[in-house]
Amino acid sequence: MAVIQNIELKSRKGKWLLRFIYLFLVVGAIIQFFPLTWLFLGTFKTNAELISAVPSLLPAKWSIDAYIEAFSKYKIWENLYNTFFVCAFIIIAQTFTSTLAAFSFSKVRPKSGNFIYMMFLGTQMFSTTALLFPTYIMMSKMGMIGSKWSWVLCSSAWAYAIVLYKSFFDSIPKDLIEASEIDGAGTFRQITNIIMPLSKPIYSVCILNTFMAVYNDFLFPLMLLPDEKDWTLMIRIYSMSNTGDIPDNVKYVLLFVTCLPSIIFYLFAQKNIQQGISTAGLKG
Repeated sequence: MAVIQNIELKSRKGKWLLRFIYLFLVVGAIIQFFPLTWLFLGTFKTNAELISAVPSLLPAKWSIDAYIEAFSKYKIWENLYNTFFVCAFIIIAQTFTSTLAAFSFSKVRPKSGNFIYMMFLGTQMFSTTALLFPTYIMMSKMGMIGSKWSWVLCSSAWAYAIVLYKSFFDSIPKDLIEASEIDGAGTFRQITNIIMPLSKPIYSVCILNTFMAVYNDFLFPLMLLPDEKDWTLMIRIYSMSNTGDIPDNVKYVLLFVTCLPSIIFYLFAQKNIQQGISTAGLKG
């Protein structure tokens, strides 16, 4: 539904309202993108320019020395690899487990399914901080402290994703499932050939949310990955922020590189994400 109808645009009041909306959006876009623009341009400045009492938007002399120092001396490539390695496997594991659980609750409907579903929802009431100590004890007894797979195992299921998937799967007609059963399709084929293709928007939303949650996580990798060679970007940012001898332009590079993946991920999946958010709001 449009904010202003076509018939309203013909009136003087409607035209002024449209101009106000455009002005509001332009001002909002400037406020939204200015910090990122400042961060990006700061990566090409010298450290003296960044700490100068008179700030400037554009660098006096464009230089990529900060990028060279950040990637060679501080090995940001390793932090990027560690972060994306864990993100990829957690997304795969969560998508697999959440899809099976949501399909079971939505279409199979086992006995005591509602009770189990409510138990899944109950896990959302526990804060991440409250789970740190028992998680550390469990991973320590399993001998997995210092292994990236410990983090993958801890994050391989998420009740939030199960809820979203189930609410979307409920909207898929059961007649499709029954017709596939007549054609001889098993459960796995029903999921891969019917459920998943029809649920692309909600998968985009859940995958993005999972990526953002894992990508921005600090406490779990700090606890489970004590070795510097296994550090993620968030731990590297924390380490560099507490070190006074690192130039500010190098810190700008690290912060800008950290922001890029989320922006790129959203731009590529923007259509499905917007559709998934609107659909989840209607179905949920």
